Amino acid sequence: MALGSASRGPALPAIILTMDGRSGAAGQLRRLLGAEERQQVARFLLAQGWSGLHLGEALVRWEASSAGRTPLWGAFGPSGELTSVAFTPKGRFQLLAPLRADREAGQELLLRLLPDLERVSALEDHLLERELGGFDRSIREITVAASLLVPARPLLPARRARLRDAADLHRIYQEVSWMRLDSAADWRARLRLEPTWVVEEAGRVVGAARWTKRYGRVVEVGGVATDPERRRRGAATSAVLAATAPALSAGLTPVLCFQDPALAPLYHNLGYERVGRELAFHRTPPPVPGL
Repeated sequence: MALGSASRGPALPAIILTMDGRSGAAGQLRRLLGAEERQQVARFLLAQGWSGLHLGEALVRWEASSAGRTPLWGAFGPSGELTSVAFTPKGRFQLLAPLRADREAGQELLLRLLPDLERVSALEDHLLERELGGFDRSIREITVAASLLVPARPLLPARRARLRDAADLHRIYQEVSWMRLDSAADWRARLRLEPTWVVEEAGRVVGAARWTKRYGRVVEVGGVATDPERRRRGAATSAVLAATAPALSAGLTPVLCFQDPALAPLYHNLGYERVGRELAFHRTPPPVPGL
């Protein structure tokens, strides 16, 4: 059956660039200082839909943790409209620039900043790759749920995670290299920031999913993980349903991204529909002398 509904919202193609904040790349943009300009940044990021999710969420979280305003830069079009936004969390320069009807402007920007770039991400077919030969590439499927399909079969019980679940989350995520944290204490801190749902089997926490990012009306459902001894028993299904349903009920647009193509049937069968593929390029680190 279908559960809930939400508008997909705009999903404009965009290019996100990350580089060393000391590279001088900000000199290509104008520093944004006034309150009205910062409000303009917020409107710009919200208008990008899921494309503005990562930069917007990072900006909000960084400003909350630093108890101060993060330096912002922007570029403007001929009519005074904001066309790209950048900020520098922890010395890294991050820029979001939507690609309009064609990709010439984005490609020109990419080539100009290429020597300083550490990471580039964009929708597939909206970025020429020939200049990125020195980068490692990864691909993520981008899916959005406008409604949720609940399987007819019995599901494992799920609930909102509590601080006392931190040790179980630490145990489960230790098996997922890119989602590990050092200790249960780290997970208690994360639980205060990210709404998390856990799945139980016979009273034991065997799966989890989280709202890993949120900005405006868009939320990313991620961190889907299960106990390696309890896989293929429906824990991931229950976790995704538990994290997605409250987002839809709140009128939010849930976005879920994944790299492993084998996971596509799981998410598609729950109502997530593919809206594109994101290509991410990371600069290949130089070889270590003597190795």
